[in-house]
Amino acid sequence: MEEFEPGKLASSVDSTVPNYGDKSISSVDQRNYKTSQPTKKILFWNKYFGTEDYELNLGRNSFLEAGCRVRNCFLTADRTLLNDSDAVIFHANDFNERDLPDPRYRRSNQRFIFYNYETVLTASDMPVFSQTKHFFNWTMTYRRDSDIYDVRPYGSLRRRTDARLPPSNMPIRLTTETLPPDPASLITTSFNRSRNHPILAKKTKMVAWFVSRCHSDSLREEYFELVGQHVPIDIYGGCGPLKCMPSRSEKCDKLLDSYKFYVAAENAICADYVSEKFYRALASDIVPIVYGGADYSAYAPPMSYIDVADFVSPKALADYLKLLHENDGLYLKYFDWKKDYKVVSRPADGWCELCEKLNDPNQLPKVYKDLTDWWFHKDIPCLSGYDFLETLRPVS
Repeated sequence: MEEFEPGKLASSVDSTVPNYGDKSISSVDQRNYKTSQPTKKILFWNKYFGTEDYELNLGRNSFLEAGCRVRNCFLTADRTLLNDSDAVIFHANDFNERDLPDPRYRRSNQRFIFYNYETVLTASDMPVFSQTKHFFNWTMTYRRDSDIYDVRPYGSLRRRTDARLPPSNMPIRLTTETLPPDPASLITTSFNRSRNHPILAKKTKMVAWFVSRCHSDSLREEYFELVGQHVPIDIYGGCGPLKCMPSRSEKCDKLLDSYKFYVAAENAICADYVSEKFYRALASDIVPIVYGGADYSAYAPPMSYIDVADFVSPKALADYLKLLHENDGLYLKYFDWKKDYKVVSRPADGWCELCEKLNDPNQLPKVYKDLTDWWFHKDIPCLSGYDFLETLRPVS
């Protein structure tokens, strides 16, 4: 199986089902780890949203528990170990240009790493971009052209060890244009089509949306206001009348069991940006409706989500939701993928990759002359909400 590499979509050989959105290591590879090399120290220079450990385990445990192929790395927040550290990580959000290592004592083989999960739109005014010319060696972000591609805060899909289907046999995405006159003729699933099916047992409502930012750069609220004119959307949080607190809790996840669809709409339309909203829905028995700038086919198999970009209008999307709502067998097709994949809520693949690169003697020296040239590169775009909505309008 060929895995994701920075700036490259994953492809797969015929005998396997691909992993999505991560750099998974196969169960065979996990046994081929090395622990005899000298320890590679990774120093967290600043905090990650108030946490010193970046929501990981300090020390070596994170690499051991993740089953990394190379496990001789050690995480620390102890600045006295700066001179002994092989990598120093700087979280962009907590970056302070007045609190940086003294460049006079920087080791030539020490990697300074830009660590960020904010989008281009959100991070545009951070001081990290104006104060760090010739400073960073590597990047570690959600973007697939990063030196280390990492989606730990968001999630990924991993192929099950007993996965059945090669990619060529995977379900083909359905749209209103490709449906036959009798949608029931598509049903080849082994799922029980009766209302007694466990997935359907509690589903009495159509669409749920947990949202607290009511005025987004993506203008998602405008689009789904139009969808809501044709199908009911229950809005929870600061932007709607319904409440479930805290929104990221087991209690609220269970509430989703009564809905068929979940709005996974990003607040920014940026390439490669797929947040935890998407994986939250995939981890539950609910179908996500995605609204964002990513190529979702690189993150999840067909028939696991519904993309607004596949529909000529909000009404066309609403009509398709109604069709699925009224046809149990067709709706259940959106869960076939779970036989071959599982959701990993906090994947450690990026940290495994970092440890491997620190141990790779063939890694060439590298420095970013100006990080803004890479971060705001035109080939990895963000669109305004207005421009994105224009792409969703039918061509006259």
